[in-house]
Amino acid sequence: MKNLEELNIIKKNFEEIAKKIDKFILKNLSKNVLNLLNSSQHYIIAGGKRLRPFFILKSYSLLAENSERIIPAAAAVEILHTFSLIHDDIMDKDLFRRNVPTVHIKWNESLAILAGDFLLSQAFVFVDQAKIPQEIKYNIMLELGRVSSKLCEGQALDIVFEERVDVSIEEYMKMIELKTAALFKTSTYIGGLCANASDSQIEALKEFGNKFGIGFQIIDDILGLIGEEIEFGKPIGSDLREGKKTYLLLYALEHLKDPEKSKLITILAKKDKNMEDISKGIDLIKHSGAFESAKKLVKNLLDEAISKLEVFPDSEAKKELQQLAKFSIQRTH
Repeated sequence: MKNLEELNIIKKNFEEIAKKIDKFILKNLSKNVLNLLNSSQHYIIAGGKRLRPFFILKSYSLLAENSERIIPAAAAVEILHTFSLIHDDIMDKDLFRRNVPTVHIKWNESLAILAGDFLLSQAFVFVDQAKIPQEIKYNIMLELGRVSSKLCEGQALDIVFEERVDVSIEEYMKMIELKTAALFKTSTYIGGLCANASDSQIEALKEFGNKFGIGFQIIDDILGLIGEEIEFGKPIGSDLREGKKTYLLLYALEHLKDPEKSKLITILAKKDKNMEDISKGIDLIKHSGAFESAKKLVKNLLDEAISKLEVFPDSEAKKELQQLAKFSIQRTH
């Protein structure tokens, strides 16, 4: 009962932060060209957890008050994240995101590319509106440039891995550290930076963000195969259909023996996979023990993430970040 109450409090705080972030974004995006505005704010209007802004504001609140002053920086990270989603959806040829048509489907690929570019450029404009010293703004902008490069590197590896059968779990972990965890790490870093955290505190925050981000992506991998499509907001089995290398698939390829391994490789090699192929593929992955291994790995990562925050004094923000990590393994979308 206590866990449910704590989870509901976190959800309520998420909703409050999401409203503030969305309000800032929708008010401050440049409105000079209507179709560019509509396409760039499409995913913002569709909703979302706003997890990265939550991390920024709560990391800041570990050491400082008045987090309202850094909402523009938190909004900047959210629209940078949205830029990456729009471009990823084009490359993955996804039809839906957050239960709405993807930007390139609702409009077209050309406008979707521009919408992503537009959001990336607006992120730097947003940072300048934060009520923080100019030196910190400069460091945040540098970090946004660095993390944008990492997102591109992670996506490039993801694309290369689709054509390879010999991808190792170690390579996969490096890829998701770039593609997913990097932006969580940036979020906790920015929060600490704005709160004038010490070097050791900054490192602890970055480690928390990194480990959480890796665990978050592996949970996404799990939900992508066995989640509820309506809740998850994307077609179930799409990763398997596209031949994307996930922890689950790579574990299965390492641990299945023939003839099951050969069957899974045959399914992966098919260009046009039907629902029967996807269903068989999921069954083979389940049979390998991949889901149990992934859940164990996620628990270890999140336990490590939680421990990194022990360097901070007790506070509501610390409690919420640790509870969020603890509850994350139970999420369904």
